[in-house]
Amino acid sequence: MAILAWSETYSVGSAMIDSDHQILINLINQLHDATETGQSRDVVGSVINVLAEYVVHHFHREELLMAQIGYPERAQHSQTHRDLEQRVRDIRDRWMAGERHVLDDDVMTFLKIWLTDHILRADIAYRPWIEAAADAHGGADSGGGACNI
Repeated sequence: MAILAWSETYSVGSAMIDSDHQILINLINQLHDATETGQSRDVVGSVINVLAEYVVHHFHREELLMAQIGYPERAQHSQTHRDLEQRVRDIRDRWMAGERHVLDDDVMTFLKIWLTDHILRADIAYRPWIEAAADAHGGADSGGGACNI
C-alpha cells in the first residue's frame, strides 16, 4: 500500500525534477511495502541502497538546476540536501549492519514528511526562477507547464 502519491501540487515547473520527485516517492513506497510485507533483509537492503543512491543523484541534478537558474537560496537549500543524504546513509548503514528496527514507522514517517515538506516548501520556492528561465528561453515547455530545464 502506497504511503505517498504524486500530485500536481508537487510540481516545481521542471519536468526533470518532477520526474525525480516521482521516482523518490516510488522508492519510499517500495521501501514501505518491502518492510510491511516482511521482505528479506537483502530485498529491503537493495531498496534502501537504491534510495540512498538516488537521493544523491537527484540532489546533484537539483543543485545544478538551481545554479543554472540563479536561485539565490541554493546554498541553504543544498545544506538541507546534505542533511538528508547523511540521514539516509545512516539508515542504510545501520540496516546493512543488521539493525532491522532502524526502518520502523518513525523512519518511514520521517521520510514521507521530509520529502513532501521539502518539495512543498523548499523546492516550490525556486519555481519562479524556473518560470523566469523558461520565459527567457522562449517558454520552452514539455507540456503541462513544466519547463524542460
